[in-house]
Amino acid sequence: MKNVIHKEWRMNRPGRRFRFEIDQISLLSVLTVMIFVYILFHFIYPIISKGLLW
Repeated sequence: MKNVIHKEWRMNRPGRRFRFEIDQISLLSVLTVMIFVYILFHFIYPIISKGLLW
């Protein structure tokens, strides 16, 4: 009986870890997109609006 409970606990643990990894990947991707948008609108957009880039 003890081995069955331990085995079920081990089966559930990788699922939690996989869900955490997906959350971490999505957090990093959202952070990357936010940094890209910040750079675009803070540095690139004023140059385009002034006509210095084209």
